Amino acid sequence: MEKDQKASRNKQVSDVIPKLYETDEIPTEKKIIYQKWNLKQVSFYWLISELDRKENLAFGYANLNDDTCAEWGYISIQELIDNGAELDRTWKPCTFEEAQKRIRKI
Repeated sequence: MEKDQKASRNKQVSDVIPKLYETDEIPTEKKIIYQKWNLKQVSFYWLISELDRKENLAFGYANLNDDTCAEWGYISIQELIDNGAELDRTWKPCTFEEAQKRIRKI
């Protein structure tokens, strides 16, 4: 039952992620991060703040194990999946600023 509840919660989160460009006026540190994707073996992560559900294209922050080269941009969810990234099913939406604090604690 717990697995079903997590799947349901993730679907609900996915349903409320803003469409692409809907948060353009919000400063990056205040954008809400709705999903976190991980490629744990190499410490890569992606933080998703907007999503085009039809194209499976997201806008968010990518950190490929290098804080100095991390950046905001467009991310193909299918490419993440194809390359072995996993959705962090324990992630709870928060601001980008709070997400960075959470990640540094790990």
